[in-house]
Amino acid sequence: MIQKKNYLVPVDKSGVWWVNTFHLYKGFNRKISSVGDFIKVSVRSVRPNNWIAKKSKLIAIIIKTKKETFKLDKSYVKFKFNSVVLLKKRLTPKGKELFGPTLTNLKRKKFMSTFAGVI
Repeated sequence: MIQKKNYLVPVDKSGVWWVNTFHLYKGFNRKISSVGDFIKVSVRSVRPNNWIAKKSKLIAIIIKTKKETFKLDKSYVKFKFNSVVLLKKRLTPKGKELFGPTLTNLKRKKFMSTFAGVI
């Protein structure tokens, strides 16, 4: 569950260390977003000499949340960090690889098919 002004960790190899959420898509008065939703973020911390500038605004998709996500068989998955993947266009990521596991919700949205040989 992601709200505005949350700090998130990108899990792709784009060279960005921290981003800050400032807009949630899917509704005017939306307060919370969850896994698989699109958000607009501002880059807060990058590695030195990176090709993505600090304070740039990007679109991202939420991959992992600290709040537990329940599966169909009543079990749940919980992660340590809130994580996102930075996007160029609709479902094309800025980085070429992802770090760590992802949920099956994103595989159903055909997001993971863009990482054909990696995962």
